[in-house]
Amino acid sequence: MERSEAAENFYIEDHAVLVALFAKYAMEKYAGAGEKAVLRAIAVYGRERGLRAAMRCVNDKESLSMENYILYGEWHDPRGASKSEIAALVPDYRTNMTVCGWCEAWSAHGLLEYGRLYCDNVDGNLVYGFNPELKLVMGKILSHGEGVCEFHWTGCRFESASEVSRKRGEKIPRVTRDFLYHCGHLASAFRREILIELGLVKGEDIVSSALDEYEKIFGAEKRAAIERETRQNFLAI
Repeated sequence: MERSEAAENFYIEDHAVLVALFAKYAMEKYAGAGEKAVLRAIAVYGRERGLRAAMRCVNDKESLSMENYILYGEWHDPRGASKSEIAALVPDYRTNMTVCGWCEAWSAHGLLEYGRLYCDNVDGNLVYGFNPELKLVMGKILSHGEGVCEFHWTGCRFESASEVSRKRGEKIPRVTRDFLYHCGHLASAFRREILIELGLVKGEDIVSSALDEYEKIFGAEKRAAIERETRQNFLAI
């Protein structure tokens, strides 16, 4: 199967289940040490994604501002698995996510307790990877049963919702990546960091267990596609 054809079969559910399965097996098998390894992997994964966005931004001769962090983000959800609304434009840009495709997937697969670790830690690391001087403040979080995810993008301001939509829409074709790519990056970062933290034998035990369960849910072809996708430099743009 060609990569382009395979990529059409990947979406938020794949990414959500994959990250939760890594956390599940790390924590079930190695308790606190496993959780520490997962937190390290989440941080590296998030910072690498943020760094890629920063590279694209700098290539465009744009500043590494919070506004540009919003505009250069790699996610795109044309199927509407998640829903977000603008809570404020000034003095700081604030958004509320009222439906989260990741939370929906974790709940459907009985993995919310593991997925929660990801959503609690990834966004701050994404922002840090883009520019360590920026600060994201999180309020309520959906995966904790609080009904919404609140994002306070400190120091960020847009004049109108139409400005955000227009500027973001102009960048989406160039800066976003499909979910096969994101699943490949996730698997690459988690394998690297879990092995570094726990060693080869324990690390490979976690990775193979997570991918085995992913395969049971989504099939061998999708597992193989992810494994092929990991064979690249995720710091290249």
